[in-house]
Amino acid sequence: MMEISVTFLLTGCLIQGVFCGFSISLPERVEALQGSCVFIPCTFDIDQQYVTELTDDSKRIWYKDVKPPTVVFDSSSPNTASLKGEIFGTPTEKNCTTRFDNVRQGDEGSYYFRVEGSGRLKYNYYKVEIVVISVVDSPPKPTVSLFKDQQEVKKVKEVTEVKEVKEVTEGSSVNLRCSTKIFCSSRPANLTWSSSPEHLLNESVTQQQRQEQTELISDLIFTVTQRHHLATFTCTVTHQLQKQITKHKSRTLRVQYAPKNTSAHVSASGFVLEGRSVTLSCSSDANPPVLNYTWYRDTEEPLKPVQSGQNLTISNTDPTHSGRYVCTAQNEHGAQNASVMLDVQCEYQEALLIYSQSLLYQTSDCRLDTYTHIY
Repeated sequence: MMEISVTFLLTGCLIQGVFCGFSISLPERVEALQGSCVFIPCTFDIDQQYVTELTDDSKRIWYKDVKPPTVVFDSSSPNTASLKGEIFGTPTEKNCTTRFDNVRQGDEGSYYFRVEGSGRLKYNYYKVEIVVISVVDSPPKPTVSLFKDQQEVKKVKEVTEVKEVKEVTEGSSVNLRCSTKIFCSSRPANLTWSSSPEHLLNESVTQQQRQEQTELISDLIFTVTQRHHLATFTCTVTHQLQKQITKHKSRTLRVQYAPKNTSAHVSASGFVLEGRSVTLSCSSDANPPVLNYTWYRDTEEPLKPVQSGQNLTISNTDPTHSGRYVCTAQNEHGAQNASVMLDVQCEYQEALLIYSQSLLYQTSDCRLDTYTHIY
């Protein structure tokens, strides 16, 4: 009964066109840059009954899946193959990772791996898996992403601009990451950063570059300030091929911050004459824009709001309106104050100087100021 079950299992594997112990691991698709090389990560395994037939002299062969199938690389005679390159490691390591050099547009297509050992070990892995090589004429632009607290910040689409922008809050520690595909590690690409304004790259910015499998990555790590708002960072990748090819990608940062550079001023220069109208104005730089402007008189303790709004207009002024006025600009991230002095003076319609022994009096229609003079 046991023999019948085993025979059935092996027969079932053979009916499906595969041997139960044969397997291969390779990507479904790899992308090559014309004129450059391409790497195919690959490992394989064989059925246990053929283990003794797999030696370091075994052949590792790549076929292009056409009609009829064509040998494009044979490890036993690599110099005669239509595709030049190298298969790494040894057969007994079950390594089939391969580099093909100087890939051309005509090399696009599906490929499968074959192993040939001594004796009966001859197996085509197209029954298990194939890899598709696609060839591009020009390298793609690099990708620029923004990370905050290990989370990628979602892209915000600007209606009035073509560029994608990123939005973060002042004080956040961020990582602006540029990545590009590595087509051929024997001809490495290079990543460089630039910024507008230029000085931002010199302000406490840490740059790190590393290679991860098939990607080259460069990180800019810094703490966001108001100065980064609407700043543009550009990552440029340079590919060293027969001729140098450069591609770049730019990203504009949007930074949310509390009010900055808040200022207050009086519409009139100098003093204001009694009875005239005067406007006090407040302005501030904030993102999002200031939500509330509030005016206070700093002669009052505690401060009490006089009026809300960016402008404070006082009609028919008199000297009691003189004093310091405080404007508070506020948005969802904080507030900032600014103050301005208002000086209301009388407009004299008549003046009468009265001298009486040691005192000098001055009178007017709006107030009485007393001066003492010692003879």
